[in-house]
Amino acid sequence: MSIHPLASVSPEAELGIGVTVAAFASIEAGVTIGDYCSVASGAVIKSGVRMGCHNEICEHAVIGGQPQHVARPETVGQVLIGDHNVFREGVTVHRALKPDGQTIVGDHNYLMAAAHLGHDVQVGNHCILANSALAGGHVQIEDRAFVSGAVAIHQFCRIGRFSMIGGHARVVQDVPPYMLIDGQTGSVVGLNSVGLRRAGFATDEITALKAAYRVIYRRGLPWTEVLETLRVEFPSGLAAHLYAFLEGGRRGFVQERRGPPSAAATLRLRVADDESKRNLRAKAG
Repeated sequence: MSIHPLASVSPEAELGIGVTVAAFASIEAGVTIGDYCSVASGAVIKSGVRMGCHNEICEHAVIGGQPQHVARPETVGQVLIGDHNVFREGVTVHRALKPDGQTIVGDHNYLMAAAHLGHDVQVGNHCILANSALAGGHVQIEDRAFVSGAVAIHQFCRIGRFSMIGGHARVVQDVPPYMLIDGQTGSVVGLNSVGLRRAGFATDEITALKAAYRVIYRRGLPWTEVLETLRVEFPSGLAAHLYAFLEGGRRGFVQERRGPPSAAATLRLRVADDESKRNLRAKAG
């Protein structure tokens, strides 16, 4: 264990073996930090935080802050963090709102600079939140989701596994698993095919997902028929998780972006002929 003399570490904090704490870092009472974690200069780990092993807390990150809620009770919940996570500069993670609640971060997640997890957020494993990504209270992010920079996720929304959300998107409904979200419109623009291939999924699994995608967004079925078709036609594999996710939705789901219905909707600029060009030059002097 290595604690810089200018660090502030409460004697009531529990630190594992191999923990390093840099100058001007602060670790409050009631904190539990597992083996081989590092806490950089200016980072603050507040009461109510329990974390596992091999976590990296970078400069000026604040883990375990009070919930940002106007009706915050006197006693609030905890922050539970797994193993092998990285919290880059200025990341903030808030405690759960109620005393028996938990804000949860799983294993092998990477939160880039200034990312924020609100109270009662649940993050799975191997997720990435890029710079300034914001997750409001009670947001759920499933395994291996990728949230790009400056994305704002409304409270209580769910982000499905292996989904990818483009930069600056505004997410106000659930993002189904495996989907690619356009940052400009916040709409679904297809499957996250690149992410699925990189994860090593077989071609037949991805083909089944494409078929399930067409059921959801292309057939024009009533919602009850969409769910029943998914349940019957895709009882196993990756596509089976789509049914489980969609069946449990309460906020609605991000819809597909559609292009213009025909080329006739495209505006075309008129190109001036030679006579018009001569007249323009004459008027210009």
